[in-house]
Amino acid sequence: MKKLLSIALLASLGFSAEFTLMPYGSYINYSGSSKDNAKLGGIYLSCFNSPFKLETDGEFLKINYKDGIANYYQRDLTFIGHYYIGDNYEVHAGIHNIFITQADNPNHYQKVLFGGVLYYKYLKYNTGIDYYYSDYSGFDVKQITPKLGFNFGNYYSYTGSFYAEAKVNYINISDKTKAGTPDDNYWNTDLKLSNFQGPWTTTLKASLGKYAYKVANGGFVVYNLGDEYKYSYGIDINYALSKQNSIKAGFTRSKFDESDNNDCYSNTFLVSFVTSF
Repeated sequence: MKKLLSIALLASLGFSAEFTLMPYGSYINYSGSSKDNAKLGGIYLSCFNSPFKLETDGEFLKINYKDGIANYYQRDLTFIGHYYIGDNYEVHAGIHNIFITQADNPNHYQKVLFGGVLYYKYLKYNTGIDYYYSDYSGFDVKQITPKLGFNFGNYYSYTGSFYAEAKVNYINISDKTKAGTPDDNYWNTDLKLSNFQGPWTTTLKASLGKYAYKVANGGFVVYNLGDEYKYSYGIDINYALSKQNSIKAGFTRSKFDESDNNDCYSNTFLVSFVTSF
């Protein structure tokens, strides 16, 4: 379910396309879990007209369960607005809407409200902080995510250039009993290292430390099923077909606990196509 570069990386790379369109699809395979597999598809669209940028993402998820448990259907709709101040500051705010359909819980709605600020030096470094407020039935989740990223290396050298980023996520759950989690406070760290060499961009990523109900990828990804994750790691490989078009394939492996099952694993496979015009 991981998708999209963070706004920090987009800023550091000088993202300037007026429109960007990205259809994507993902397949998730589970082991040791009540879930069997999941299929996900969506379309991301952004429009940039300095100093404003609008991002929107529509997504559909279906989870197939084992042992006769009813299948789970989810539709997500995300909107994020950005405002760039001068050459070094960016502020943003957004909403992630979640619409759930399941046999025992039809037409259920959840939402995440969020905002943040970023300070960056072009192709040098960036630092910022995001705040997320997730509204669930009977409880809420607050998350604070400071982050730091920096560029190094020479794009025209044999090894290319690099971008490294670290995020620290503090997650507070107002009522762990209603949320169905063992703890009400979590600390988690996201690490990412990208290498840019010719038409290739290779990204190694990891998430360390337990978390539940986490919001990731700048608000585009929400872990709203109540599972407690232990860690995840993965790789994304992007190939630029031209200045306007690129394709990406990714893999992520995660370990998590469900309410009735421990030591569950998921393997996520992602493909996407990006075009700018």
